[in-house]
Amino acid sequence: MLATDLGTNAEDTDPLGGLGDDATSAGTTQAPDVTVSRQLRPSTVDPGLRGTVVADEAVPGFGIDEGRAEAPGEVDPFGDPVETPLRDDIVDIDPADDPLGLRVRQLDPYEPLGTRLGSFLLFAEADVGMIFTDNVLGTPNGNSAYAFEFAPEVRLESDWARHAFEAEFTADRSWFNRFSVEDDKIYAALLRGRLDVGARTNVQLELGKAQTQDGRNAVDITNIAGFQTNVQEEQISLSAEHNFNRLTVEVEGSISTFDYQDLTGVQQALAETVTGQFIPLVDVRDYRENELTMRGTYEFNPGLSLYLEGEISEDVYKQPVTVSGLTRDSNGFATLAGMTFSVSNAFYGDISLGWGEQSSIADDTAPVEGFLLNADVVWMPTPMTLVEFLANSQIATANTVDSLGAVSRSYRLSLQHAFWRYLVVGGYLSYETADYADNPLIDERLREGLTMEYFFNPNMSVYTQYEHTDFMSTDRFNEYAENEIRVGLRIRN
Repeated sequence: MLATDLGTNAEDTDPLGGLGDDATSAGTTQAPDVTVSRQLRPSTVDPGLRGTVVADEAVPGFGIDEGRAEAPGEVDPFGDPVETPLRDDIVDIDPADDPLGLRVRQLDPYEPLGTRLGSFLLFAEADVGMIFTDNVLGTPNGNSAYAFEFAPEVRLESDWARHAFEAEFTADRSWFNRFSVEDDKIYAALLRGRLDVGARTNVQLELGKAQTQDGRNAVDITNIAGFQTNVQEEQISLSAEHNFNRLTVEVEGSISTFDYQDLTGVQQALAETVTGQFIPLVDVRDYRENELTMRGTYEFNPGLSLYLEGEISEDVYKQPVTVSGLTRDSNGFATLAGMTFSVSNAFYGDISLGWGEQSSIADDTAPVEGFLLNADVVWMPTPMTLVEFLANSQIATANTVDSLGAVSRSYRLSLQHAFWRYLVVGGYLSYETADYADNPLIDERLREGLTMEYFFNPNMSVYTQYEHTDFMSTDRFNEYAENEIRVGLRIRN
């Protein structure tokens, strides 16, 4: 993943940074002179949110940059900011979610120290809890259900003066008393290594394997409609980074594959004939995504950096033509200009503006194109209060047969306050919208929530969350409302 501070020596970095999720994905930007807690990095699977993995989207589409906000401050062993929102890992934290604080831990009163294993540090965390919902299927007529949930995270990080290695596994598993088709079966595994070629140059390799779920609880609003479907994701990415004093240049290439599966275990239908062969309906959506990104960052001072980023992408489908005749194989690009800033320890963030476009190679449908706005701005009026605004724009794939995709946008405003230091209470409001290209369909999702977490000691806390969701669409049959309550115990080392 792309970083803004490459010239930082390993001795000066926080050895407990990590992959980030991220989202989506996947944490909050950190002021440069703030002492960063040795905290658990944000999970690539959010144990606090059923059915969501990532920031940016559960099944990343088109590879258009989703606004990786990167702070000018503390960095991890890989040269990336310890708190990095909207990262473009294989799965990331959804920027419109994470009310329980997996992604934002500034108000955490304790510092998980992990367990030292030679020159490595091992971190572990698990959530054990219950989910109560009045609309488990996400339909106009709600059906109540409850579930037991278990969400572990294990991460191994190197603590070396040069080079770096990291391995992470996260999962989210739930069991509903009714409608087992809605059970969460999500996991993500990542291996990441960095080779320091010199004091100013490094090369990074990342391998990822994940199972996400597409359906009512998909992070990306464009993947909500339809039956819940498992998606097998694999990714390999290679990046190189060089620092020219104040200027850092980064180049990254990645290949990702997305394989949609049928949860029933049997083929539900046959669709679309190609050269005399029938292709299973679920296989029609399988595709490969190739991306090449280049980014330049110039640091004017420790509190201000400006960057330019360009990306080209290619989507290649297993079945390139839909039943309606739409050619889905496509090429795209995105450009972004942004800044990371730190006015003070209490006000810092990242803002970027740009344009993204994805077009069918056959030019037989309207391109998906639009203005991109990404932001992560943090204001801490007191050391015990955190206000955060998140904005995310992306070019997203869709499961509609007559549209290449949509410009998906999300906005979130959250407030957290620590009472007596050990009790953190918060609230959030988020809005998402997707306007489909060459299609009158418009989807919207509005979510409001309240959260609370009480820390007993460095290893244990209890949490609860209430969330109300309104999903609105020009297709009235897809609309629904849901109330959900979560309670649970979080343990960590």
